[in-house]
Amino acid sequence: MPGVIGAGAVLLYGVVDSPLAQPRNVICGQLVGSVVGVIIAQLFLTVEQNWAFIGQKQVVEWVGGATAMALALTVMQLTKTVHPPGGATALIAVITPTIVDISWFYIAIVLVSSITQVVIACLINNIERKYPLYWWSPYEAIKLDPATLVTLMPNTDDNQKEEVVANDLTAAEEGILNNKVDLPAFKSSAISSSITLQTTGAVDGALSVLQKHVESSRTPYLVISQSLIVTADIELDEKERDVLQGLVQKLNAATHNMEKY
Repeated sequence: MPGVIGAGAVLLYGVVDSPLAQPRNVICGQLVGSVVGVIIAQLFLTVEQNWAFIGQKQVVEWVGGATAMALALTVMQLTKTVHPPGGATALIAVITPTIVDISWFYIAIVLVSSITQVVIACLINNIERKYPLYWWSPYEAIKLDPATLVTLMPNTDDNQKEEVVANDLTAAEEGILNNKVDLPAFKSSAISSSITLQTTGAVDGALSVLQKHVESSRTPYLVISQSLIVTADIELDEKERDVLQGLVQKLNAATHNMEKY
């Protein structure tokens, strides 16, 4: 039993960011291990008492221990409460005579010990770190649909010439545009202004989509810098990151054009 507590302490104090060290996994994983271990011990060791020889009992103990550990791991995986020391908890319940003797009381001892460990970890780990990261379940990662973002960002590669014309307008030419004079020479600049407005609208739409994802997943708000989108608990693949990078660049370009005019 001390070995199980020591193994749990390594996770609780050494790798506090690991999902295996969070309260749900520690308490529920240990509970699963103890319950499975006691049940297997009762089935393998207490039903038959008249052993043919001592070696037969030892074989049954180790087979029961292996079965308890494998079954405990399976249950922990199904309930998403995997905690490595929980496997040892199940094993000890079968191969340790004193634990077999106390039978179901072993479950209460393990439960109280795991809760005590978590309480102490909350006190110690929050001095310079943060523990736990979550009590029951982690934040859901934002799942972005690249196709949605692509439809919100128009391709302006074919309009680069018009943007160059708009950037080179003189004050007199801008005045003509402001007076809505329909001259062929300035049609390209008018198109460019429309493109800039469309780009700004697309950026606003894309940000709105991201905002909806944030609100639905209860994840902290997005922070957009000059060249990178940063947020807590977000998982992006390479394609999604490229799409978001392009969105930021278009946002910066739209902001620059608005400031210039």
